[in-house]
Amino acid sequence: MTFRGKPPMTARWMVPLVLAVGLFGSPAAAARSPCPASLAPAERLACLAPAETEAEAALVVARNDAAKAIADWHGQLDADERKVWGAEFARALDLWVTFRNRTCAADLLAFQQRLGPAAAEAASRACRIGLTQVIVGDLTNRFGEQVADRMRGHLAGPQRGPNRRDLIGAEGSQPLCRHPGRGGDYAPLTACYERHAARLDARLETTWSQALAAIRAREDLPAAGRARWSELLTAAQQSWKELRDLTCRLEAYETPNRWAHSIYAMVTGPCRIVETEERIRTLASAYGLRRGER
Repeated sequence: MTFRGKPPMTARWMVPLVLAVGLFGSPAAAARSPCPASLAPAERLACLAPAETEAEAALVVARNDAAKAIADWHGQLDADERKVWGAEFARALDLWVTFRNRTCAADLLAFQQRLGPAAAEAASRACRIGLTQVIVGDLTNRFGEQVADRMRGHLAGPQRGPNRRDLIGAEGSQPLCRHPGRGGDYAPLTACYERHAARLDARLETTWSQALAAIRAREDLPAAGRARWSELLTAAQQSWKELRDLTCRLEAYETPNRWAHSIYAMVTGPCRIVETEERIRTLASAYGLRRGER
């Protein structure tokens, strides 16, 4: 999603980002990675170490440049509003890193993928690099240079094809809801997108319950192991939900008028909808559940 108001920036973090993309940007790229899962765990960990160091350095630069872009924002925000936005944005990035660390935790991946400790540590490192790439790519597109195919598709994955948030928004080519033709009255559109978001939240709760039930059904694991698995997944889910809510709300700051009546139908609602759709699919895939429809 492209917004007005951002100052020009240099993409100083793009060299390490390109390296990370080459390693983890797609399933096909992963198969060609110099650090494939077929390597012995210790060898793969060593192979991944430089990429993780570079990805973390890229994240630091991207975060600092995003903070500067907010402080220098050219939109209709006064200094106090930019200060509030900057503080909330910093909190959102902290949540994103927390979500990354929790969803990529070696113990969680060991349960989900039935990995031994060494293989789980290697998978955890690869997962962290991949999610760091998503964060840096998203910051690049929102606050710096536009980089083709590097914008966020959702909070845990890069863009693949057309951006769904732009497509399903009120002014997109495939809107979920259409304006009833009442001049500038966006209330019916807002209500429509809120209904879609609420419906998906209900589906997510069902999927979440099914994922926990799938863990409980793993009778090959001791009760303590199943409890630990549920605890790890619950922590990741909690951080994802807080991140989704805050990220989608803050994107309104990146528009010419965050108080406009059209904001929910054009920005906030589509963001919540796409993020929730993807979370449902992620849980369904990881826990062998029936894949939900959009």
